[in-house]
Amino acid sequence: MKAGRDVCISIPRWKNLPEEINRLQKTGINIKFNTDSSAMKKAFNRLLPSSLQSDNRYDGFEFLKSIRPDLVVINQGGNTGGIELMEYCMAEGLKFVTISQAANEAKWPDDKLSKRLSEAFPSAVVNYFVSRANLFLTEMEIGQSIVNSKIIFNPFNVGYDEVIEYPAVKNFYCLANVSRHEVFAKGQDILFRVLNEKKWRERNLAVRLYGKGEHTISISKMIKFFDLKNVSVEGHINPSDIWRSNHALILTSRYEGLPLALVEAMLCRRLGIVTGVSGNPEIIVDNENGFLAEAAAPDAVDEAMERAWQRRESWKEIGEAAGSYIRKIIPADPVEFFFEELNNLEF
Repeated sequence: MKAGRDVCISIPRWKNLPEEINRLQKTGINIKFNTDSSAMKKAFNRLLPSSLQSDNRYDGFEFLKSIRPDLVVINQGGNTGGIELMEYCMAEGLKFVTISQAANEAKWPDDKLSKRLSEAFPSAVVNYFVSRANLFLTEMEIGQSIVNSKIIFNPFNVGYDEVIEYPAVKNFYCLANVSRHEVFAKGQDILFRVLNEKKWRERNLAVRLYGKGEHTISISKMIKFFDLKNVSVEGHINPSDIWRSNHALILTSRYEGLPLALVEAMLCRRLGIVTGVSGNPEIIVDNENGFLAEAAAPDAVDEAMERAWQRRESWKEIGEAAGSYIRKIIPADPVEFFFEELNNLEF
């Protein structure tokens, strides 16, 4: 590494490795696949009675014993998924930090997991969260304050100083729903129930869904089920290109961390109409730089959309306010920000 530090990355062996991982490999960074537990060991384990089977939960972490890293960074998709690695580090005397990318009120840890987390989080050097709301929810889930915690930001996929002209309104005002196609999290069903109402069908509003995921086909089927003529699925498109042809963002998520789609929209000077979950209210000032729905429910989303619609001729100006506001919160280079944070840790 340019900073004089050796880095090893541990990831699952996905079917298709992201190009970013391939680029890291080419620079000489060591990649360990933590799902590569011995096939023979697994097969042998299955032949044994349960009382004699070995615990292979930590197989993917065993390489840490040989390299003894100065610091282990545990990146969690939610706020609990890294518990086994946390416990492994604790048992082996390895220093670690955690990153929690989201927290879900509908997926509360059971008592056993809550107890494990209440012991693991205080053992970290620092626990990083992407929103204060996620931190507070995690504290409630374990019933104690996480005093060794900080807020960080994820890297975004648009230029920090990029200028994308607000598109002319021709036949339709265009809302972009930029999110994974995971209905249980992103709530596209909520959006469709709102758009099914008579008043929205009669307005010159078009909604375009960008992204992909496990529910792409289900989403297309729901659009047909509701017969939503002005709703389309556009697939995965570069975020900057999205905002060259759309006027505002619509997100009807049931839970979040701090959605990059909202950050990127605001950086591109587009307003967001979003549910008031997780980190969204930390960057949206309702009625000033965007619009917040009180809940991830059709009536609440309809109310927020209605307020936004009544001010549609001011969307450009509201988007400008969003662009100014987000730049007061998000650093220009979140990767460099986090690197300096780690580099300055004392442990």
